[in-house]
Amino acid sequence: GQQPVRIALMVWGDPSLYDSTLRIAKRLPALGFSLRVRVVAGLTSVQLLTASHAIPLNGLGAPVLITTGRRLRQGWPSGVDTLAVMLDGGCAFQGLDPEGIEIWWGAYLGMAEEILRAGALAEIGQEIVALRAEARARHGWIMDTYLLHRSRERG
Repeated sequence: GQQPVRIALMVWGDPSLYDSTLRIAKRLPALGFSLRVRVVAGLTSVQLLTASHAIPLNGLGAPVLITTGRRLRQGWPSGVDTLAVMLDGGCAFQGLDPEGIEIWWGAYLGMAEEILRAGALAEIGQEIVALRAEARARHGWIMDTYLLHRSRERG
């Protein structure tokens, strides 16, 4: 018989959050591949973001929603005042009324190139947009995420 082939696939990202690698792997048996998937746990970009800024993910007893830039473009989800936003190549926060919103942003989290900014969205939103574009041009790629918190409920 044939010896099994061992393949290791290194994936950059958060397989537990918005990653298709595990979904693709589940389809392989239907194509005739026999496999055993093993995920080596690491740190998520959300964990790295909160650690780099030395902040908690949520307020005391308050919910937090992890979402995408595409969904944020549809508006701020109801029922939460804190959002962790991933996969946002278009800086969807620009479509929000920035009044009362704080942002903690980070790119290249955990790397030597790490860039962090935090403050009132109204004050630093455009700086983040420009900084993100400049960093992407300089490195040829960018991975970033951010946390948004609004200080009061909106209708």
